[in-house]
Order: sequence, then structure tokens, then C-alpha cells
Amino acid sequence: MRLALLLAFVAYPLLELALLIRAGQAIGFWPVLALIIGTGLLGVAILRRQGFKVVEKVSAALDEGREPVAPLADSALVFAAGSLLVSPGLIGDVLGLLLLIPQLRQLIRHSIAARIFGSSTLVVRRSRSSTTGETRPPSGPGKIIEGEWERLDEDPRDRP
Repeated sequence: MRLALLLAFVAYPLLELALLIRAGQAIGFWPVLALIIGTGLLGVAILRRQGFKVVEKVSAALDEGREPVAPLADSALVFAAGSLLVSPGLIGDVLGLLLLIPQLRQLIRHSIAARIFGSSTLVVRRSRSSTTGETRPPSGPGKIIEGEWERLDEDPRDRP
């Protein structure tokens, strides 16, 4: 495992450098430099904008009674895209631009959730009552698990 990580940290910069040299030979030094600077500025703009958007997305999800997992994961992937665009190199730029595609981000989110939770579908839905503000499970088809509960912060002798 350590050897694989060491190889990755050594091989990636060497690949980036080799690709920059080949691109410089093919299209010239100034166009490659302009490409690197342009993608770096795009990455900085994305990172600045993303800092404010994550708060808005999470707040909107919480106001609607949804779990903020999807907006947080999406924001993390956009942040990764901006970071890849800021770093000099054409491979990172291509990966960063690919992460800016919303459908690809959604596919990555679902595959990560599948690896973490062992299934490709994880849906948590709650509906918020407009009168009481309470959250409750949605009505409709699905598994219903019945059971009993008790509050642990109450003394059982205090109950009627």
C-alpha cells in the first residue's frame, strides 16, 4: 500500500511534466502557458464562488427538511475541481473540467455512496409538517418497522 502511494506521488508529477513538455513542443510555449494561467484563474474563481454556495445549498436543504448530504458531496466535488484547475498541469485540468459536469458529479456521488454503504441507492426522505414544523417519514409504499420506544432522559417512575 505504501509503495503504491509512493509510486502515485512520484509518477503523477512526472506524467504532468512530460505532458507539459510534449504540449509545449506541439503547440508552443506561450499557448501552453496561457492555458495553465487561464485554468488557474478559472479554478480560483470556482473556489471563491463555491465557498458561498455551499452554505446556501446546505441551508436550502435543511429548510426543505432534506438531509444536506447531497449538497455537501456536490460542493466537495466542485471544490476538488477548482483545486485541480488551480494546480499546474494538463491532466489535473482535464480532471477538474470533467468534475464541473453535473451529471458526472452525480454519477461519482452515487458510486461513492455505493462503496460506502454497500448499495447504489440511499434515499433518506422526511417531510415537514407546515403547521407543527415536525419531521415525519413520508407516506406511501415502503417498509414499515413497528416498535416501541422510551425516552432515556426521563425517569420511568415519573410516568403516569
